[in-house]
Amino acid sequence: MVDAFPLVDSHFSGVGHYTLGIVREFDRMAGEGKLTYSLIVPRKWAGRLKKYEFEHYRKIVKNPIPNRVIRGFMKYRLNVPLDLFNGRGCYYFPSFLNWPLWFSRSSVVVHDVTYLAVPECVEVGNRDYLERVVPFSISNSTNIVSVSQFSKDEIVKYYQLDRNKISVAHPSVDRRHFYKRSEEEVHHVKAKYDIFSEEYILSVGNIEPRKNYERLVDAYTQLPRKITDKYPLVIVGAGGWNNNEVKMKIQKAKEDGFRIINPKQFVLDEDMPALYSGAQFFVFTPIYEGFGMPPLEAMACGTPTLASDVASVPEAAGEGALYVDPSSVQSIRQGLLDMVKKTEDDRGQFSDRMERHLESLSWRPSAEVTAASLTGLPIRYFQNNQEAK
Repeated sequence: MVDAFPLVDSHFSGVGHYTLGIVREFDRMAGEGKLTYSLIVPRKWAGRLKKYEFEHYRKIVKNPIPNRVIRGFMKYRLNVPLDLFNGRGCYYFPSFLNWPLWFSRSSVVVHDVTYLAVPECVEVGNRDYLERVVPFSISNSTNIVSVSQFSKDEIVKYYQLDRNKISVAHPSVDRRHFYKRSEEEVHHVKAKYDIFSEEYILSVGNIEPRKNYERLVDAYTQLPRKITDKYPLVIVGAGGWNNNEVKMKIQKAKEDGFRIINPKQFVLDEDMPALYSGAQFFVFTPIYEGFGMPPLEAMACGTPTLASDVASVPEAAGEGALYVDPSSVQSIRQGLLDMVKKTEDDRGQFSDRMERHLESLSWRPSAEVTAASLTGLPIRYFQNNQEAK
């Protein structure tokens, strides 16, 4: 049983992308006869699953209990046996919250503990909710899945859990979608979002404190003007919370003549590969991440990456990136200078390292780890015949 709410939620987030990657591999394993699975969704949103074209699921379970009611059970720690309504089995919860179950195994994915590690970077209401419900989810789970070794260590640290209860299932990237796009497609997509520059530096992430845009903007505006005139900084990110200061900083930089572009319209997922492909290089300098998908997406599109050297980001970006200290404006500035020089001298010098890192991460092994964690069966049971040899 898969809680498919992240796949049908109106706001398709990073958790949605992670859920989709795992469920697509579940679907392949079901086609191989390795498992059977069903998808649980709110009754009124069941039709939204059609676009994913899953082929081998057993059934779609239209949850009779509204999601807000389930969240209420979680918030007030009401141990109502929801598997009585949806059936017994092995339940997979990919987004922090494990429903109360009495008769079933379950695994919950805890993507990060940002709300505990850097609480100042999380909106108060969301932070308070997660602080209340995640311990309840953990206590109700047979075991936990984390998205990085770093996140596993953080979960152990903050919740004092047995390490053996936590499995690591890294995200990967869908290379059928993220690949280097043609110059014509790049040109078309840039024009769509009012990016009128042949060359640019790209950064992706919601505009909120954790993404560290204030320091990035400070570092960018301290570069020589011949660089900033040539390479505008393009920031693709929806408005988050507590972002007035960074917005003011961006506006001030614009008034001072720096070209910082933040598309006003929402950038569609289908357009992201072209934006990655057109960038001179990609910048990802958050102060905390459970994993961080954008570096993988950029590398899959052939774009060199400058990344933070903290938290899980080195796991996400691997040997293919150049690293900086995200707490230091000077370090970020020097990293930007180094990337300009390296990509102008020989952009291809990153290619082999990026490809090796991309090949080291794939959805299938992560789905196998997840299925083993969920069912209690050995991982080898879920491997395809080629892997098992």
